[in-house]
Amino acid sequence: MKPSAIFLLTIGLGAGAFSSSQVEEGLLPINGTDLFVERMGSGEPIVVVRGGPVMEHGYLLTHLAPLAESHELIFFDQRLSGRSAATVDSGTVRLATFVEDIEALRVALDLGRIHLMAHSWGGLLAMRYAVEHGENLDSLILLNSMSASSALWQEEETILAQRATAADSAERQAVLESEGFAQQRPEAIAKLLRVSFKLQFHDRSFIDRLTLYVPDDYTDRSRQFEFMMVDLMDFNLHDALASVTTPTLIMDGSDEPDATLAGAALHQSLQYSTLVIIGNSGHLSIHRTA
Repeated sequence: MKPSAIFLLTIGLGAGAFSSSQVEEGLLPINGTDLFVERMGSGEPIVVVRGGPVMEHGYLLTHLAPLAESHELIFFDQRLSGRSAATVDSGTVRLATFVEDIEALRVALDLGRIHLMAHSWGGLLAMRYAVEHGENLDSLILLNSMSASSALWQEEETILAQRATAADSAERQAVLESEGFAQQRPEAIAKLLRVSFKLQFHDRSFIDRLTLYVPDDYTDRSRQFEFMMVDLMDFNLHDALASVTTPTLIMDGSDEPDATLAGAALHQSLQYSTLVIIGNSGHLSIHRTA
């Protein structure tokens, strides 16, 4: 299936619900850890790499589930994230390992060639997978992907930070000073995440529709991700992406810095790509207004 065909399904998210009762979920031993995996539907497999890090796949589940009417959807929580194992060897908290987890999952589930769909931070992992394992891909779908270079990523983060109003800053500070946050309660962490994420919404009132699962040990998991920072200080995949022959769909919300920066740069680097801008949308273009 060409990625444009998947796009035609994706823009209709929310119109209907997945009706099949055949949903499998649970922990699977993958590449030296236990990953939480959820499978639904049947047909050509789409492996979904969610954003984060540390988050779980549930925030995408409701909106992507209609694709299970025609495909098998495979969601998974990355190592250290969501409902996956809470501790791993610190030496495995590296980009290369996260990429190999995708390949190990594909092999363990005997999926053959796959469509790889990734959102936000997951896009960086998916791009690296396409560079290293492109022979296993039928298509690559990048939804509001993280930039392919640290320079563009930092530029986009600066733009997002400038969107914060005085009210946003006050709300954030109130959460940070709350008793719940001092005790690292999941509900307080979820509130802080929503304060941060709503800067990336076209319609901020939609933030309440964002499903967030915050485990009790979220802080401990987050600390372990510090071992990843060495890989995020300085990176640039654009030259490597030029050799990728996988048909690629790049989707960005019109309000995203990606729409004019990272997305445009990806489209230029990926010779077999299509760039689609979704109007009246932000970082989660599944949450869009008419």
